[in-house]
Amino acid sequence: YNCSNVVDNFLFGQGMDRLGYTGEEIAVFWGALGQYQLLFNIPVAVSNALSSSLIPSLSRAVSKKDSEETKKRIRAAVRFSMLISIPAAVGIAVLASPVCDLLFAGEDNSLLIRLTMSGALAVVFFSLSTVTNAVLQGLNRLDVPVRHAFISLAVHIVLVEVFLLGIFSVVYANILFAFMMCLLNGRTIARCADYRQEYKKTMVLPTVCALIMGAAAWGVYRGIIFVFPALLHHGRIGMAFVVLPSVAAALAVYGVLLIRLKAVDEEELKEMPVGTRLVGLCKKAKLL
Repeated sequence: YNCSNVVDNFLFGQGMDRLGYTGEEIAVFWGALGQYQLLFNIPVAVSNALSSSLIPSLSRAVSKKDSEETKKRIRAAVRFSMLISIPAAVGIAVLASPVCDLLFAGEDNSLLIRLTMSGALAVVFFSLSTVTNAVLQGLNRLDVPVRHAFISLAVHIVLVEVFLLGIFSVVYANILFAFMMCLLNGRTIARCADYRQEYKKTMVLPTVCALIMGAAAWGVYRGIIFVFPALLHHGRIGMAFVVLPSVAAALAVYGVLLIRLKAVDEEELKEMPVGTRLVGLCKKAKLL
């Protein structure tokens, strides 16, 4: 994963130099890419934490040769990762402009906003590839993620080198890298653990909820701007008053929809961090 950034730095710099860009222009492009990666790495970090917590319990199930418990652990890890990464990707894409202006106030964020909107999907694939790497480690297939990373990196390099059309080529190549990891890891997990992924509650329902959530967040954001247009001219503080209510509305809408559409049930809620409190709040609100 880290090698891909080093390789990208070299290939992008050399390629853009051949296309006639100056060193300063290349530095501006690469700086915007770094800011974009900072944004999408925040939700991916949650998957990293999930992966670390997954390995011990999964390894215990594997050592006991308990195939049902092994599948249950894999399913829970993938589902929890998607429940976080899918709405995060939608939220980053929908609120790219105010979020970038909030975090990097006083800068020209036009390029960063376009990169963020174009590359939001990377959140989902990097989160899923991170979790599936951990699953393979828990299945005692420690070398497999490394081999898959080399294969994915080779495809990534070809895309960057052959289709170098600017900084967006690097973004799309990174998405392809993570997507390849997901495909290769998923195939190996299916073979080694006789595992079949459930898609409706893991992928489809969270996506539906996230799209509605994104519309709600966008509506709140535009409504605030319409009522209080002066907030756009008050720097980071003004953008905070725009972003925070939009994010709060998004969280509320997404959480209610997950429960109403039965994407998560009471037992699954209890397994999440502060899950017992969430169940209590949902019952008070008569959602459960």
